[in-house]
Amino acid sequence: MLNKADSSFSFAIAAALVLFFLGGLLTTIVPPMVDKSWGRPFENHDPAKGPTGKLRPYTAQELKGRAIYVREGCWYCHTQQTRTLVADTIRSGWRGVRSPISTPDEFVYDNPHLFGTKRTGPDLSRVGGKYDTQWHRTHFRNPRDLVPGSVMPPFPWIVNNPEEFNALVAYIQTLGRAKDWRPDGDYEK
Repeated sequence: MLNKADSSFSFAIAAALVLFFLGGLLTTIVPPMVDKSWGRPFENHDPAKGPTGKLRPYTAQELKGRAIYVREGCWYCHTQQTRTLVADTIRSGWRGVRSPISTPDEFVYDNPHLFGTKRTGPDLSRVGGKYDTQWHRTHFRNPRDLVPGSVMPPFPWIVNNPEEFNALVAYIQTLGRAKDWRPDGDYEK
């Protein structure tokens, strides 16, 4: 039967497509059907099972900040997922502690998901609590004041609108906070 693939172009294409779709089903459709925890919000109180913590729904202010994040196109340049790469866990880490990789149960309340399209700017999946409000104010007013060479444009209209600024910072401060992985609870407010 496999000899037919050597002599029949149509058979080879059909076999390749069947294998491709079978692989797609096994990697995207089957896992959430087998592991039901993907649809439940993250919650763990046992340190032996990994990072502890609990995902909570967004507040009204955080939802408004998320809408501003989408409106301003932040997700075009910033991703919100720590991949399984060691470099990602180090880059998203904090003071020598590697961050946990992102898991589906962290995104239960996100609709639509804002994983991002490319990494022009840094990944924001674990940025919540790293910087205080004043840092964000300076960063949105002129990113190059804090990160020389940054390609991020300034967003002074957000800083000049306290309601929008506070909402956006409230949303950013939630990113990665469901999992309590930093030593000594070292988070900015």
